[in-house]
Amino acid sequence: MAKILIKETTPLERIQIVKDALDGEYDEFYDDYVDGKKELAELNSEYSEHIVWNDSDKTE
Repeated sequence: MAKILIKETTPLERIQIVKDALDGEYDEFYDDYVDGKKELAELNSEYSEHIVWNDSDKTE
């Protein structure tokens, strides 16, 4: 399994992980991961919750 946890990577490695996942692009959404503030799993969970929340607003 590839290293993705903050404690196992450097900021430069985290930038590359994000770019690899986004086909060479970088999204500021992942700044907290690169800065060592939040794990990818946390950010992805927050993003998913945001999408579900916004989708439920559209159906009402």
